[in-house]
Amino acid sequence: MGRLIPLRLSFTLVLASAPAWSAQAASPSPTPAPSASPNPSATQTPTPSPSPVPSLSPSPEPTPELASLLALADDHYSRRAIGTIDGVARPEEVEAAIGLYRKALALAPRDIEVLAKLMRALQFRGAYTGLELEEKKALFDEGRKLGQDAVDRLEAEAKAARGLSRIEALRLVKGAPALYLWTAFHWGEWGLARGKFASARSGVASRLRDLGQTVVDIDPLFEDGAGYRILGRLHSEAPRIPFITGWVSHEKGLQYLRRAYQVAPHHPVNCFFLGEGILDHEQEKKDEAVRILEQCAAEAPRADMLLEDSHYTTQARRRLDELKGGSPPPV
Repeated sequence: MGRLIPLRLSFTLVLASAPAWSAQAASPSPTPAPSASPNPSATQTPTPSPSPVPSLSPSPEPTPELASLLALADDHYSRRAIGTIDGVARPEEVEAAIGLYRKALALAPRDIEVLAKLMRALQFRGAYTGLELEEKKALFDEGRKLGQDAVDRLEAEAKAARGLSRIEALRLVKGAPALYLWTAFHWGEWGLARGKFASARSGVASRLRDLGQTVVDIDPLFEDGAGYRILGRLHSEAPRIPFITGWVSHEKGLQYLRRAYQVAPHHPVNCFFLGEGILDHEQEKKDEAVRILEQCAAEAPRADMLLEDSHYTTQARRRLDELKGGSPPPV
């Protein structure tokens, strides 16, 4: 029987390029990965991010007060890893950021980008600051509700848009990929807090599948292949329960994880998830998995993602040490 692995779908699935979405710039253009579809073996040319255009759910130009709040919140968030000890961050900076993002959202309650920043900060607070389980549940529950309400609103607007497909309509919404991404993160973390099988039975896996697929459909290169990461990790880790998650496929999971790796081969999460996936589901390719995990372990954490990147490089070293039969280093 294979090793049981926690279904770690969020934490830093796409945090590695967090500054990119805040400006909603077009995604970087690494070696293009084929656009995902329900059949991950299909190959297409990915659709690049469209230039910003008027939104279905328009956000007004930020007022000076809103711009000031966001700048101050972003500054606090950028200092979130200061004082980290043994992978646990001090909460003061991210708490300050959360408070300011809440104020900003109160000024602009329909601003998708402001909401996504708040959800990003809530996720970091829940995942990296040493909260107890019930405290985590409360944060992730808030995040999933905030995100899902906004997703439901955008879906209704996209359905009502004339002359556009659902995805064409969503591509016109500034900040939509980040919203769907962070909503998936909070659903995933909330589900983890409840337990893998309980989450699957309550439909969390299906929600993650649909949110991840939407990220891919809007922009397959967004946040270094984040949609592929979600889909790949989901198929790789979720329990296969008849009539509930019968669609889960380890084969598809590896295909999606390879796509994420193709988009951004030096992204620590892409490396770690693919290396683990190969070890768990294609053990005959162990040498490839070891090579990828060694690459992950050697990646230097980026200055703006020190804690998140270090988490995965440490996990890669632990897995490699396990494979060599040694004692894993402390977490």
